[in-house]
Amino acid sequence: MRLLFLMRDLLPPFRPDVAVLFGRELLRLGVRSDLLGQVQQAGGKLEWAAGEIWAHGRHAGGMLGEFLRPLRDLAMVRRLRPDHQLIQVRDKIRTGWLARWYCRLRGRCFVYWMSFPMAEGYAVRAEQLTGRAPAPLIWLHRLKAAAAHRLFYLHVAPHAAYVFVQSEAMLEHMVARGVPRERMSAVPMGVDAAMLAAVQPLAAHERPPAWAGRRLIGYLGALGRARDPEFLLQALAKLREQEPAALLLLAGDAPSDEERRWLRSCIEASGLAEHVHLTGWLPQAEALRWLACVELAWSPVPRGPLFDVSSPTKAVEYLGLGLPCVGNDIPDQQLVLERSGGGLCVPMTPQAFAEASLSLLGDTEHRRAMGVKGRAWVAAHRDYGVLAAEVAAVYRRLLD
Repeated sequence: MRLLFLMRDLLPPFRPDVAVLFGRELLRLGVRSDLLGQVQQAGGKLEWAAGEIWAHGRHAGGMLGEFLRPLRDLAMVRRLRPDHQLIQVRDKIRTGWLARWYCRLRGRCFVYWMSFPMAEGYAVRAEQLTGRAPAPLIWLHRLKAAAAHRLFYLHVAPHAAYVFVQSEAMLEHMVARGVPRERMSAVPMGVDAAMLAAVQPLAAHERPPAWAGRRLIGYLGALGRARDPEFLLQALAKLREQEPAALLLLAGDAPSDEERRWLRSCIEASGLAEHVHLTGWLPQAEALRWLACVELAWSPVPRGPLFDVSSPTKAVEYLGLGLPCVGNDIPDQQLVLERSGGGLCVPMTPQAFAEASLSLLGDTEHRRAMGVKGRAWVAAHRDYGVLAAEVAAVYRRLLD
């Protein structure tokens, strides 16, 4: 089986739901994929074990780049080969509309992969600009959001042979907008469970001396403003009222220089600098070794129209490492924590996170039992090998 996969993400792919799911696990099941899209930098080496990468130039930003992208995609679809049985579009609304008609003309199966609610993302962006940008620019973004919403929900998603979404919450969101439930399934973010189970924590001589005698709480990932890292500091302050030995390990950083400066100023202003260890960006394998040293980990995800239908990876990674997780009630995260028994789901308030953490820090056996349950559940339900089998089964049904 071979599919032509039109990507919004820049090539070569780095997100695990493409790089691992399609690049390794689906390939093992006989599903090859040729990727089509744009590259971050021209001249780089494009390697893809599951097929070929066809790029139509360097990523171009701005309105002109946005306008030209679907036209370039359409021009490149001429590479369609007889053995491409499916054309799959990921997070590209206008390209999806063009691909729908192209598939009808060429007798191919059109599939849409929705990892993010793009139309809603455009609307949120327009609201973020309100009061911060000239009125014409705001109205232009609002017009873009309205057009994307109409095109996607009336002319793309309902006419796809199948739509893959990222969570059960996103699936219900799509059903409410008229897409038939039987033509969709959720493929949440997963992990390489075997790789996580093999992670070894830092040896005693590798750990910072300041960790001695501390109760380590962990957080892994991005720390930009959208992730509300100030909440982590507020929760730590509450936790330290009852557990003065608590230290927060932040294995990650903010995405830009400006936000990195802002993050460090927040830590200093909180008065908690000596109780926070910020690693900065690390290679994944190294970051996981640092995280494996903690007693439990936090996964606060701000509620809203974008994150509510997301599939947060953090909680699944923690559970795959055998770490109990305290997370809030984002629907997919709540499902993971409740079904696995590997963590506690609480409201996203500093008090609730502190209380849940205190209950776990005070019961070593309970923490260990949670770690065992969480790791087993992730291996059975969120390993990319398991998810790949489900995706491959859908492809075969469509082609049958």
